[in-house]
Order: sequence, then structure tokens, then C-alpha cells
Amino acid sequence: MGEAARGWLSQGQRGKVIAAVTHATYLLTKEEELVWLGTAETPMHRRCMRLTSALPRLAVGSAFEVMGQSIKFESGMKLDFQASQTWKSPAIPAGDLVERRLLPDKLQAFCDTFLSRKTPVGFGELIQPVLQIAKNQGLSPGIVQENYLTLSAWPVVEKIARACLSHDFIGILKQADELIGFGEGLTPSGDDFLGGLFYARYLLSRSYSQLNYLKFDNLPAWIDAFRSRTNQISFTLLKDNALGHAPDPLYRFGIILLSNQSIDRAVSAAAELITLGHSTGWDLLTGYLTGLLLTYTDQLNKAHS
Repeated sequence: MGEAARGWLSQGQRGKVIAAVTHATYLLTKEEELVWLGTAETPMHRRCMRLTSALPRLAVGSAFEVMGQSIKFESGMKLDFQASQTWKSPAIPAGDLVERRLLPDKLQAFCDTFLSRKTPVGFGELIQPVLQIAKNQGLSPGIVQENYLTLSAWPVVEKIARACLSHDFIGILKQADELIGFGEGLTPSGDDFLGGLFYARYLLSRSYSQLNYLKFDNLPAWIDAFRSRTNQISFTLLKDNALGHAPDPLYRFGIILLSNQSIDRAVSAAAELITLGHSTGWDLLTGYLTGLLLTYTDQLNKAHS
């Protein structure tokens, strides 16, 4: 189980089941603290508790209470986590970071390789147009898509990409407002895209501390203001991503791409990331790659135009 789930389990809680999908059952305490039960295939996260057995059938709205290191449900079922190990997120590598000036080339090399092997879905269809803007800021690439979601989102994503290139985080937030709750599903695509972008900002700010424009202490408060614009699960994950608490596949991919590890390893990590949900992984990936434009400089942009 994740560190947050371990802490939650030790406190004694009451609450209810708020959602159940194929590989996860979401629990919300009376204090609105979210955790979830997962299967062996569920990606690790600080809020996740994985089971070695199949997920129990639990009705949405049914109550639970924590007793010791166990969760007891109103159906009488009891899950014991006494012997569970605690998962910790991977650490940012010290002294093994890609030089900032080399990041555009590594980003392009990764995308060229990955997109030659995988067919994007969701916001993933916007990766190439974002890269075209990064190569030439004067270009306004049109997109030919039958997907209403990406067609509707592109004008906002384009403005966010340009704000990233301008190191204008306030501008990013102004545009991001339009993507909160945008899309369908347990975690709307707009939320996932922003989650990937905000996680990129977090990881970059910790990795390249000299980039002062990446610091934005008010980001959690900004996200709090939009709690009512999306569902509880998506809101919690969005805020977690902004604070650096990403799902394990995004953690590993993000760190591999920023460190002196091979493109092949980045491709393998991204291939695992895109298996999340129908398009969740692609949406997170697109947001993260767009967030990397925050490291570009004017000189780099001209060199790649």
C-alpha cells in the first residue's frame, strides 16, 4: 500500500464506497480523505491498497470502518492489511539529470520513436501539434481530427503550450481553467492533461532549482478553488499530481526522461503509462510532455525552428 494509505489505515476511519471500476474501488472518509482498493494490475499510488485476491463486490454508498489494520464493510466483509508492505515513490536522481539545453533533443527523439510505434488516443493526438509549436513558435498548426474532444481542446492546449514556452505560469493557469472537468469518465481528459503538466512543473522545479519561474506556491489553492468543477476522485488526483504525488508509471517515465537514461527505457515506461484507463495515460503523457516546454529558452526555440 502507498504511504498515505498506510497513514490513513492507522488512524481509524469511517466512510463509504463512492465508486467501483474494473481494477479499483474508491473509498471516501467522512473527512473527505480518498483511498482505493486495487488489484495486482492497479498502478501503485500513495493512496492505493492492492489486494492479492480479486476485488470484493462492494455496493456504491455502502459504509466501512477501519479497525486496527483492517477495513470492515457493512456487508460483513473484512480486509486485513496487517502484513502489507509500504510502497514509496521513486526518488529523483541526484547528479544524473539531462542538461537543460539537451532536453528539447531528448524530448523530440522520444516522441519520434514512441509515436512511430503507438497510435495516440485522447489528448495524445495533440502531441505532434505541440511539438510543432515548440520547433517554431511562429507556426500555428491546424489539426485535422474527427475527434470532437481534441478539436475542442486544441485552442486551449495551444495557448498553454505557448505560455509554457514563454515561462508564463500565470498564463498557463488562466487557460487551464477551461480544461477543468473537460471530457468524460472517472477522470476527465482535461484534468488528466493538467495533472501531467502540473507534475512536470513539480519534477522540473525539484530537478532544475535554478529555474525560479517554476516556483508557484499558490498552485494548491488555485486547484482548491475548482473543487466543484470536477468529481471528487479526479480533483484529488489532480491536486496530488500538482504536489508531486503521481501514479507510479508517470513517476518512472518522468524521471527516466529527465535523467541520462536511454530513449528505449523512456519508451518502455511510456508504453506502461498509456495503459491507464481508456485515454488517461495518454492524457497524462501529453500534459507532461507539454510541461517540459517550460524548460525551453528563446535560444533553444530558434535553434529548433
